[in-house]
Amino acid sequence: MRHYLLTSLGGGLFFICSWFCLWVIAFYFLGDPALAILFFPFALRLGITLHTANRYWITIYAAEWSLILLLAKVLHDLPWWPILIASALSWPLLWYIRRYYYGDQWRQLLVMAVSIISTAIINVVIVVGFGSIAQIPVSPVGMIFLISVTGGLMLVPTCYLLWSFLFNRSWIPLTVALISRPLELRHRDLCLYALLFIANILLQINLPDELSRFAPFCLAIPIIVFAYRHGWQGALLGTLLNSVALIAARSGVSNMEITDLLLSLSAQSLTGILLGLGIQRQRDLNRKLFSELGRNQALSRQLIQTEESVRRDVARELHDEIGQNITAIRMQASILKRVETTPVTQQCASTIEQLSLNVYDTAKGLLSRLRPKTLDDLGLAKAVEQVVCDLKLEDKGIDVAMAWGHKQQVLCDTTSVTLYRICQEALNNIAKYSQATEVIIELDIDQKIKLQIEDNGIGFKAEDAFKGFGLRGIRERVEVLGGHCSIVSNYHDKFQNKALRKQETGTTLVIILPIA
Repeated sequence: MRHYLLTSLGGGLFFICSWFCLWVIAFYFLGDPALAILFFPFALRLGITLHTANRYWITIYAAEWSLILLLAKVLHDLPWWPILIASALSWPLLWYIRRYYYGDQWRQLLVMAVSIISTAIINVVIVVGFGSIAQIPVSPVGMIFLISVTGGLMLVPTCYLLWSFLFNRSWIPLTVALISRPLELRHRDLCLYALLFIANILLQINLPDELSRFAPFCLAIPIIVFAYRHGWQGALLGTLLNSVALIAARSGVSNMEITDLLLSLSAQSLTGILLGLGIQRQRDLNRKLFSELGRNQALSRQLIQTEESVRRDVARELHDEIGQNITAIRMQASILKRVETTPVTQQCASTIEQLSLNVYDTAKGLLSRLRPKTLDDLGLAKAVEQVVCDLKLEDKGIDVAMAWGHKQQVLCDTTSVTLYRICQEALNNIAKYSQATEVIIELDIDQKIKLQIEDNGIGFKAEDAFKGFGLRGIRERVEVLGGHCSIVSNYHDKFQNKALRKQETGTTLVIILPIA
């Protein structure tokens, strides 16, 4: 009970000071005390009640009613009792609406919009209806509705931001470790926002009368900047700064200009919030997409690791089993040669021995393609050199030069195997189709891994680049690991002039991979 009384007392004093200050600003802007109450003070009460527990509402409404009565006592021409009735009728409406005020930002903003429009309608019906009954001069219906909506659009989301900042975040205790941290200020953002705010005020004050109607269009610039940097919360902050500039520069104007300014404030607030929501929604989707891409890449890496692990185990088992069996077959053939000296037996034993050697060579080649033993034992560079030897590129007149860069580091198994497979497939294609005489393989590791394979062959057509399974497999594996694959080929038909073919021919394959 004591905590409730102290909280009510402190909150009530804060609400009274804020309510009265906002009424003074609104009265300075509108020049009508009744409309000033419907402008900022009612919007403040709406924003605070939406974000306050129901047990404190009596304090909020009692403070507002007391201020209305005090103003009525000071200002004798104030139609206080229709305003008091409108304030009282908003209580059950807000109590009902607040039951649905939960969930994500989109739902909460929708509930805010419903509450703003509903209270604006109540203000119009009560103030105009009871004012006509009591023959009290009141403002037009459109003006009352516009004032209520404009104030709600400006202050209700602001109350939400303050409530979210104060009560929906984890506060770090003030300890020595926290004090020792350096204070980081975004100087560029602060300077940019200050310049935009000052420029707005100067535009509103110094523009000539014939250009005054174009000044509000300049106010869209800070809203767009704030929305781009900070979402709808930043757009709302930009709208509030613009409102300060407009109110400070447009005091004492005619009713028509006030209507235009109110429409401008409403349009700015609504446009800023919607624009910021769209940008924030896009950023959230991009963040989720980036997270899912990272997750997919991690799963793909695990899949490749599992695949290579299975390849390694299968290759080891096959190597051991086939090697032992072929050795046993050759030993049995040798024994048969020594025991049986007949020509037929000798011939059969020699044939068995030769076939076993062929099986061994074939199995060795398949095992090398399944999982190169050189890659595990000697590393990527030696494994690629072994591929060059296995393909007998020098015998085919193809000179291969390899440059592995000066700054090398140990690569993970997945990346090493991927680079090896790319080199293997590229060299195999060069040996079969390119008619090249020179091949350059460059591997550079800095912030990222860059592999470039270049030949001076006849090239191929751009539309045929990824028709085969080899290059398509390279591209898919690289993209799975979050990299990029590009191929540039200058194609010349083999029947064209040889001099023409020597000018600009060849294919360049560039692979960019992130360092895992």
